[in-house]
Amino acid sequence: MLVTDAGVWVRALVDEGPGDPIRSLLIAEPVVAAPELIDLEFTNVLRGLAAKGSIALRDAEIALLEFLQAPIQRHSHISLLPRVWQLRQNLTAYDAAYVALAETLGVDLLTIDRGIGRSPGIRCRVTLV
Repeated sequence: MLVTDAGVWVRALVDEGPGDPIRSLLIAEPVVAAPELIDLEFTNVLRGLAAKGSIALRDAEIALLEFLQAPIQRHSHISLLPRVWQLRQNLTAYDAAYVALAETLGVDLLTIDRGIGRSPGIRCRVTLV
């Protein structure tokens, strides 16, 4: 099991070249977990990419449908809020939710965000892709 953030899924489902190794990692992992906020973050990134014309609207819609079918074990972020608050000096609440979930589950966090990996006070292993 591992925790993934929204950026990993955007890279896997939208970026054809750079997304290939990430897709392989996700396929090989039997259980992928994330806080429920991943759905809104992923959708917001797609919205932004489509609004800027970085991807075609149809491609964004396909990516969203594929994301909805992804076998992600979603966890409520309510129980994570105390730890999210503890991490407030170094991470956004959104990033801290992924970290807190990985810490709670005792698993690695897979991310494309180098800032998360460099943040002090994290008690999980962060794997950058």
